[in-house]
Amino acid sequence: MQLNRREALQNLAVGGVAALGLRKAPSVTELCGPFTDYAARTIPHMDVSVRHTAQGPEVHYASGRTVYVEGLVGGRWVTKFWSATGAAPAGVAWRIADAFAIGIKTKPTPPQQPGTKVVSGWQWVSGREVPGAKAGATVFAVELENPAQALRVRLLTLLDGTPVLTRWLEITNLADHANALTELCPWSGRLWEGDVGEAVKLGHPTRWLPQWAGWLQWSPLQPGKTVLEQTHGLTYQKPYFLLQHTRRGEYIFAQMGWPVNFRIAFDRGAGGLTFQMGPAAYHALRVLAAGETVTTPATHLAYLQGTFDAAVQAMQAHVRRSVVPSLNPQRAYRSQYLLPGDQPLSVCKGAAFDETNVKKCIDVAAAAGLEVFILDALWTGTYGDWLKPDARRFPHGLSPVRKYAHQKGMLFGLYFELEGGRRGYSAFGASIGGWAESAVYKQHPDWFIEPQKIVNLTIPAAAEYFNQTLNQVIDFYRLDLYRHDFNAPLLGDGPSTLRHGFLECDYWRQYEVFYDAFHRARRRHPELILQQASAGGTRLDLATAGAFNENYVTDDASCPSGYEILNGVSTCLPSETLVFPNGMSGSNQPDYETILRATYALGNTPMLFNGMLPESLEKMSAEVRRKLLHYATFYKRFIRPLLATCLVYHHAPINATGGVDSGDWLALEFVAPDRRHGWAIFIQLNAAGPSTCHFAPAGLDPRLTYRVTSDNTGRRQLLRGAALTREGLTISATAAVRSELLFFAA
Repeated sequence: MQLNRREALQNLAVGGVAALGLRKAPSVTELCGPFTDYAARTIPHMDVSVRHTAQGPEVHYASGRTVYVEGLVGGRWVTKFWSATGAAPAGVAWRIADAFAIGIKTKPTPPQQPGTKVVSGWQWVSGREVPGAKAGATVFAVELENPAQALRVRLLTLLDGTPVLTRWLEITNLADHANALTELCPWSGRLWEGDVGEAVKLGHPTRWLPQWAGWLQWSPLQPGKTVLEQTHGLTYQKPYFLLQHTRRGEYIFAQMGWPVNFRIAFDRGAGGLTFQMGPAAYHALRVLAAGETVTTPATHLAYLQGTFDAAVQAMQAHVRRSVVPSLNPQRAYRSQYLLPGDQPLSVCKGAAFDETNVKKCIDVAAAAGLEVFILDALWTGTYGDWLKPDARRFPHGLSPVRKYAHQKGMLFGLYFELEGGRRGYSAFGASIGGWAESAVYKQHPDWFIEPQKIVNLTIPAAAEYFNQTLNQVIDFYRLDLYRHDFNAPLLGDGPSTLRHGFLECDYWRQYEVFYDAFHRARRRHPELILQQASAGGTRLDLATAGAFNENYVTDDASCPSGYEILNGVSTCLPSETLVFPNGMSGSNQPDYETILRATYALGNTPMLFNGMLPESLEKMSAEVRRKLLHYATFYKRFIRPLLATCLVYHHAPINATGGVDSGDWLALEFVAPDRRHGWAIFIQLNAAGPSTCHFAPAGLDPRLTYRVTSDNTGRRQLLRGAALTREGLTISATAAVRSELLFFAA
């Protein structure tokens, strides 16, 4: 059965599981037996040392088996060595390639006139460990000065025991006048020495338009220069790349914590392969006043030997350990019910999006075993007047809704667009006023970027308003979850401001304030779940991931594109930090059973769009409720305890050779670090494609015997890990159910 319309979804919800011809769902105990906790793996070796050579000082970094050496040669700070095997430098010295790049202007000139590249003239000042790093991590600072250019740079490097090193700069203008920063690569240099020939493949996102986040594709890295450039502003293309050296079995995986314009460049030649990666702007990136210090975006780079899955797992381990903010485990990965009032498939929308009907939805969500109720768009009367819910539909405010959710045992979440950027609109008999009608705009129109009416966070008073409003709405509504949206992407180089005679792109200052606001809010509200949903799939970079607990991947929940997008993004961010609106697309959706499996078993924090459930308890059949509770219970007892540390294996469509659209099936495997428990989910992406696929588990222990349970048939088998890995299993789809779910328990 294909779910093309809301009526079909409602018929399924009312008609019950029997309408699909499915068996009665087995219990959690029947599926996997008793669950046993596992112990997390220990943190591997980390070390940093400074050595003085005839050429000058050099620094040796070791994290796990990754070794990186850089040092001073002829007044340049250069890459000297990389190893993925723990090997120490030996033999022929690597060719010189600068380990960072800075370009400046000392006087205002037209934007098309390049600045001066500060390559040589660097002098060693010091190298020392920075106190206050997170437990299990080390931050080391190398300080250099360039007297000729009146610059001081601190190169800060974080090691956390994974093969991923993180690098950012602190740049100080030592001149008695302002300088403009026109070019920046916090990290660059040589990655492989010697001609790599045709052995290197490049993986990177290839689409930037709306709803195409994570569109990863592989291609051979061509000789000469290859440039990946994004100049459209806030888009759906994040700055990251993978390099695969097929002869050496090595991977390089780099991401930058920066959500807007960027430039990544590779140069492949006889001397090897070099790279540069940094933010980009037409005007100056940043103007530094005399004596001013700025902190750059960070580059996170993994250098390792192994498989594609090993590279992804290394990056995910690093992001879990050193990027994403911590959260009370009692609030992490709670299953969510999403209720916007402006979506055509919502069970109550427009004029019907009111207190009475919202409470009915809370009843349904609680009965389905969901744990967080999120009131999404269209609850307020005017953008910007966030303390005034629409009085016609919520005459008593939102307090009754929040209290009712709490009475039903659910947390309460609420959507906001505090950055501005929206005009008013009408939807299904209800309307919301634009920012131009808000009290803050009428009082301070100079705080806004026109014509989009975006709050200009580079203005100190506007930044303070943003900070105060963020904390005010959290306190006023007593939120358990704050959902942040922003809908003014694709603005190119964006607004600019004249500073000290230089025209400066505002993005750097804008995002500096934006991230600081959410870090401050987290410190003030440590129990709060912060979820970002900017423009349905932007801001999926590591700087944003460091400020929010959860990241909304896309508004496109259709099949195949929604699952392909999710598959791509899950290579860069841990799956459990992602939320996906299962069931929100009205056409090209799979069957009801597959949507529920995707909700709970794709490794994400579960989010179920309200249209997948009836509008009231009276319309919820007992069979559908049992089905919903089956998956909800299994998720809570089996999957959720594994999420924070599980190893993810990308079988299809993305893998070492395939991109997001390279196959007819999605296949993901999740395994506990001790290899004793796991699960795998399979979704037939193309209904007209093959009805079977072959699956050979990659994460199971060949020495163990596993109870393998099929969710489609309920069949349980005892199979040796070695046989499973060697012979694999055949996975089948039918016209009624286009998915399968397997559980493994040793």
